Amino acid sequence: MDSVTISFFPQNYGYRFLSSGNAKESANEKGKAEKNGEEETQIVLTPGQKVVAASRLTMWAGIFAFASVCAYYIGKELVPTKMSPNVVFNKALEIVRENPEVTRRLGTPLKGYGRDHGGKREGRRNFIEHTEYTNEEDGSKRTRVRFNLEGPNGKGFCFAEVSKAMPAGEFVYVLVQDKLNGQVTNVVDNRAAMAVAKMAGDNAEGAKVFNQLLTGVADSSRK
Repeated sequence: MDSVTISFFPQNYGYRFLSSGNAKESANEKGKAEKNGEEETQIVLTPGQKVVAASRLTMWAGIFAFASVCAYYIGKELVPTKMSPNVVFNKALEIVRENPEVTRRLGTPLKGYGRDHGGKREGRRNFIEHTEYTNEEDGSKRTRVRFNLEGPNGKGFCFAEVSKAMPAGEFVYVLVQDKLNGQVTNVVDNRAAMAVAKMAGDNAEGAKVFNQLLTGVADSSRK
């Protein structure tokens, strides 16, 4: 009698098992390949490239800082304040032109201009010599200018100074010096009054008394 062998597993089961294992391995290999691809796409800079990148970053930062400074000064010129040298020059020239002592000495019309280069560079006369500083006594910001005056009868220098603590249009002083003999005309001089105000502090009555003692003018209300 022939023997019969009965198999409890389908014939294709082993093949399915093997194919499932192969699919898992191929999936793992695909994931590793993708991971390796991502790592390869990352940019790795050499030391030389890092130096170049840092230099470019520094260059752009410098350009931005330079542009900011230029924008500040351009805005300052386009929108001048009372402390601007050109504003101080224009206001001081107006006051000087109205002073009879100055017009008598130098004549009229009286013109003013900046730094003189012997008449060879007319365009440079628009530059007003100035100094910006902080006063040590009261801590106020100051702008001091010097410019040339010229009239039919002579030439002179004008020296003017403004303080940020003073209202617009007021001067610490405006002085005119004759180039011919060096004589100085005090057009405006508030230095003594400012010193009196500093000594009196916030006391208005004390400032008034100090000013009367300084100028020798008595209070008419006490007569």
